[in-house]
Amino acid sequence: MKAKLASILPFLILLTACATLGLETPKTFNERAVYVHQGVNGVVSAATNSLNAKAIKSDDAVYVRDTAVRTRTFLEAAETAYGAGDISTAEGRLALAEGILKQLQAYVGVKP
Repeated sequence: MKAKLASILPFLILLTACATLGLETPKTFNERAVYVHQGVNGVVSAATNSLNAKAIKSDDAVYVRDTAVRTRTFLEAAETAYGAGDISTAEGRLALAEGILKQLQAYVGVKP
């Protein structure tokens, strides 16, 4: 898992920079998967910061964290299917993870 994370780290940095600058959105499966990984991490960080600032209740932060874990599960399933060559299943699971991420971003007030 660490090797996998290390291999996508440059993409995470690049996508973060692109998103910050308002550049092109990710299009390929791998770009979209990295974007969701980064987005989920950002949502959890935003929820933690909001909790520390007493802007949200602990129940809200727990909800975001638990939902983020489930989102990562869908994302991992998408990556597994993609690696196995089952592109249709991979795309469906990735789309589900992207949808959940958008809902989490709206819940926490993070701009995508």
